[in-house]
Amino acid sequence: MALTVMYDDNFRELILDVSSKIYNFAEIGSQEYKSSKLLMEILQSKGFVITNPYMGMDTAFRAEYGIGHPAVGILAEFDALPNGHSCGHNLISAWALGTAIKVAESLKSGRIVVFGTPSEEGIGPYAGSKAIMAEKGAFKDIDFVMGMHPDDRWAVGSKALADAEMEFTFLGKSAHMAASPCYGINALDALVTSYTAINNMRDWIKNDKHSVIGMIIKEGGRASNVVPDRAVLEVDVRSSSSDFLKKLVLKIKKLVKSVSEGFGTQLIIKDLMPMYTEYKPNKTIDSILLKNLNKFNINAYNIDNEEGYGCGSTDEANVSLSVPTGHIDMKIGTNIPGHSDEFRNAANPKRAANNLFTTINVAYNSIMEILENQETLVKIKNEFGGDHGEN
Repeated sequence: MALTVMYDDNFRELILDVSSKIYNFAEIGSQEYKSSKLLMEILQSKGFVITNPYMGMDTAFRAEYGIGHPAVGILAEFDALPNGHSCGHNLISAWALGTAIKVAESLKSGRIVVFGTPSEEGIGPYAGSKAIMAEKGAFKDIDFVMGMHPDDRWAVGSKALADAEMEFTFLGKSAHMAASPCYGINALDALVTSYTAINNMRDWIKNDKHSVIGMIIKEGGRASNVVPDRAVLEVDVRSSSSDFLKKLVLKIKKLVKSVSEGFGTQLIIKDLMPMYTEYKPNKTIDSILLKNLNKFNINAYNIDNEEGYGCGSTDEANVSLSVPTGHIDMKIGTNIPGHSDEFRNAANPKRAANNLFTTINVAYNSIMEILENQETLVKIKNEFGGDHGEN
């Protein structure tokens, strides 16, 4: 029988109210001011010490309770997409809040730290905030971290492709397309040639790198009888290897620079987000999550035992390379695609409430088991490699 948390009506009402408000705020990445403020105010009222802005990001925060070690980090996401919370981040933030409150109430020694992480979806200046945090050392004093995501099945563990997004802006010179095209510099031609050249690079990429190339033309001119003086290409590349992806990005940038120079356009290159890495799961943490799910008669899938590579990308992967990280997927429906209206509807906390509180329970049980068992924590760190967090 699992160690269950006693949820009184006030706690249940609080968590569902927070999730509902964030669901209705539906703030896109880097603009989650209401959502972030709501979470910070509640955590502060529960005795957490708040740092905000955090790591140079206005909607990011660090909320800390307790002293010393062991220290657990909880990842809270709260950004929406243009069609609302179609990735269910309102449930992630509610899970993080509920888990943190209950762990803090039971904490005898050590710390729990909630990281408010904006723009997981890669929108705006805070895109990939967890990658920024990892790069700046936010998790150096944390012993292990736990993340959660809604899904169409119960699961533990995670796989992810490394991901990089960039934007190429070609600046040419306008002219009449029929009367005097020779006086113009066609920015769109430079873009289309770059598009084709990047696409042709697929043959150079080895199959074992499991690479994906996606491109869209964001701007391509304003009138068909005018030589386009501006064109914008967005490129998204992914791979199962961060090291290879870095080489691929450099090769693409070098290629586009050469094309632009050949056409005589000016070129502006902008990285749209920090590079997301591949995921490094911690099987020890995930096995504890799996065990506690089983105690609730949930037969969850173990992604760590799955062959092959992930098909999506997340900045949580960057965290997993910095600190031992466990992950749980919470079922909110069946055969519902992410980022769809169907997923948004399933993420309504009125529909997902029971599973949300089960997931809080499972996370609480798992975290307390690790915090209270030094041998387990040592095993987690040995798997990761080193004495991370003991500063």
